[in-house]
Amino acid sequence: MEEKDSNDSHNNSQEEESKNSVSDGHQESKNDEAEKDSDHEQIDAIKEEEEERTSILQNLKDIFELFDSTKSGKIPTKDLENILTSLNRNPEEAKEFLEEFSPAEEDYITFDEFVKLMDKVENRMEKKDDDESSKQKESIYDKSPAQESDETKDGAKRTALLDFLILLEDYRAKCESEGKYAEARKCRIKYEELLRKETIRQKNNIRISQEQELQSIENAQKAQFLEFSQAWDNYMSDYEATAYLSLEKLKEKHILEFQQFSEKVQGELRKKMKFSKDLIELRDKEAKLVKLKRYEEAEKVKMKADLLEQFERNKLENEMQAITEKKEAKLKHKQQLALAALLKRIQRDRNEQLNHRQIDSQRLIQRNKNILNDLINKQHQETKRTLEMLKKTLSNIRKDKKKGPLSAKSTQANRAGKASRANK
Repeated sequence: MEEKDSNDSHNNSQEEESKNSVSDGHQESKNDEAEKDSDHEQIDAIKEEEEERTSILQNLKDIFELFDSTKSGKIPTKDLENILTSLNRNPEEAKEFLEEFSPAEEDYITFDEFVKLMDKVENRMEKKDDDESSKQKESIYDKSPAQESDETKDGAKRTALLDFLILLEDYRAKCESEGKYAEARKCRIKYEELLRKETIRQKNNIRISQEQELQSIENAQKAQFLEFSQAWDNYMSDYEATAYLSLEKLKEKHILEFQQFSEKVQGELRKKMKFSKDLIELRDKEAKLVKLKRYEEAEKVKMKADLLEQFERNKLENEMQAITEKKEAKLKHKQQLALAALLKRIQRDRNEQLNHRQIDSQRLIQRNKNILNDLINKQHQETKRTLEMLKKTLSNIRKDKKKGPLSAKSTQANRAGKASRANK
């Protein structure tokens, strides 16, 4: 029992040392993987920013071409007010921007000037949004999670492409009210094209983000499983080494025990060894004859006694050898039983450890599968929610623009009234 307890404590200490060494090695590999992931994320962010800039330029070009009815590469400056209004920007800023840019032609601007103007508008809006967000920071923290969730659902963040869709819808409604059905049809086609692009972009962004998230989780799970396997391999290696040492110690103990047992048995048998009465009488007779100086007779008696002693000694040695072999056989059998019991206990413990490893491995695999399944279901819900939000946003835009011809005339009247009030 003491030997078993010492083996168990030795196993536990070696297991802890192996796990610590494995954790240190994996920590270094995790740091290297984290640095690589950071580099990839920076590269992906740069690529995504370039793609977004290219998409915005293409959308600006499409909008510019809608208002460039003569295909001259210029649009009237008076249309800038309608463009800024549709993009949810302050139309009064159009004059200010035109004065800053000083277009080459007084009443027209080129595409390059249009891009610079829109960049100026966006920069100002971003600065304004940053100021407002910093002012409202405390009020945001005062809101409950339910309020934040409702506001997020009702006021989904609009991308630049959605702003372009609003502009197209405004321009289509204007063309429809003015009877320019060819232009209205062109706007509708462009609207559907941009809507398709936005849907694809949203899906691609979600897909890329979800793939990166899945890849990150899978890599973490692979590293975890490798660490798990390595820890178990080290533990089983230590266990086998400990089992081998236990067997060797037992064998050495049996060898020493056998030697000591043989010496003890032979010593005890020699003490018990006795010669016959006839031999003792011959030796006494030999001694008496020597005292009487009868050497010839003593020589004959001695020869006879030596032959008898040799015979009896061989007989006793054979009997002692037989007894010794019998007792040694019993001891060897006992030792073999002890060795077999130790081997059986080692095999039983080995099977238990392998069974524990299999159970832990299956539990870890199942837990990782559950994590991946939950993540996939969550990603499906996010994709569905994002696309539904896009449809809802566009549906709200269409509802606001369904007023048709009346909205164009009322808009013109409102703008004329604003201009007159501003002059006064």
